[in-house]
Amino acid sequence: MSSRNKKDDPEKMAQMHRWLEAVRTQLQLQEDPLKDVESELLSLIGTVAHGPSRPGAPLTAFLTGYMTGKGANAQEIIAQLQNLAENWQD
Repeated sequence: MSSRNKKDDPEKMAQMHRWLEAVRTQLQLQEDPLKDVESELLSLIGTVAHGPSRPGAPLTAFLTGYMTGKGANAQEIIAQLQNLAENWQD
């Protein structure tokens, strides 16, 4: 197996983008809310999954979206949670 992370695999990334486009279509989203935060959000989820809690990673993404939907700045929320995850001591 290559030393490259699976998340960097162009085929996996293309599959992810096809999936997310189908999700946006299903949810009838006209805009792409991930456009400006995709890389940072993936980094956060990876940090959480390989640090504080693997099952907490998708729920962290949900809570990030929840707060953004309530008007919070997504990039600020992601940065705060990235810092929390990187410095997590259980």
